[in-house]
Amino acid sequence: MRRKDIEHSNFKVTLHDNARSTDWGWSKTVKIVTESLDILAKFLYSSETLLKKSNQPLVELDVHFCGDKKMKTLNKDFRNKDKTTDVLSFPVFESLRVDSDEFVFPGPVHIGDIIISRDVAIRQAKEFKLPVEQEVIHLLVHGFLHLQGWDHEISEVEEEIMQKHEKKLLDAIRKKRKK
Repeated sequence: MRRKDIEHSNFKVTLHDNARSTDWGWSKTVKIVTESLDILAKFLYSSETLLKKSNQPLVELDVHFCGDKKMKTLNKDFRNKDKTTDVLSFPVFESLRVDSDEFVFPGPVHIGDIIISRDVAIRQAKEFKLPVEQEVIHLLVHGFLHLQGWDHEISEVEEEIMQKHEKKLLDAIRKKRKK
C-alpha cells in the first residue's frame, strides 16, 4: 500500500494506492496532483464555496485508487449499480456551495473521500488518447466538485454548472503544466 501526502498552504490531499505495481502511472499521478493543488485550493476558497481561509485554515481530502473489482463492489453497495465506474465521491457535507445553508465548524476540515478506479482510468485514457495521469486528474476534479455539492445527475442546469467548473479547473491545470 502506497500513501502520499501532498500539501499546499491550505489544502492537503492524501493519495492511497493498493496496487501491487506502480507501472499504472502512480508517479505521474502524484506529480500532476501536486502541480494542481494550488488551483484546487483557490477554488475551495473562492466565491463559489462557503469555505473561508480565516475559518477553515486547512482543508483535507483523501483520494483512493482501486481496481475494477473493488469499484464494482462500492458502486453496488452505495449506489445500487452492479457495475464498475470511474470515480465515486463520499462527501462529508451535503453541500459546500456558497448558496448552501450547511454549517462548517471553524478549524481544519475534511471534505470527504474520492475513489478512482485505476482500471477504468487506464481504459478511458486509451480511449481518449490521453496520458493516464491526465485522465486521473480529470476524474479527481470531477469527484472534487461532487464533494462540494455539484451534481450533474440532478438536472441539465446542474450538469451545465458542474461542467463549467470542471472545464475551468482543467483548463487552469493544463495551462499551468505547459509553463
